[in-house]
Amino acid sequence: MALPRLRQLRRDKTLFGLAMNAVRLHLEEHDRLHHQPELRETPDDTLRLIQYSIDQWVGVATDYLMRKFRCSAAQAMELLGELMADLKVGVPVQELRQVPFEVALRLPPELLAQPQPSAAE
Repeated sequence: MALPRLRQLRRDKTLFGLAMNAVRLHLEEHDRLHHQPELRETPDDTLRLIQYSIDQWVGVATDYLMRKFRCSAAQAMELLGELMADLKVGVPVQELRQVPFEVALRLPPELLAQPQPSAAE
């Protein structure tokens, strides 16, 4: 199976939501580090939670890509990276901030137990 193009990734509602939450948390992480540079050396509990949540969203999105497109973890990470970079550039910050920070922190349990997507989705 050929790897999907960026346009196809953007149209996948599940993947788009996963990536948007990760991007939203990256924005929050950036804001906190900008306002409190000392957190780079000694992160507080909130920053560690943000970073942990980013890792969760990225992990679920990577797994989703690997299953849906039958690709390696490295390929899935590259695809996700392209999508997230596109979202960071293409979606206005005000729109990203519409995703509530508290919502983006919590990975819904049903996402952890998603059924395997078919290639037709």
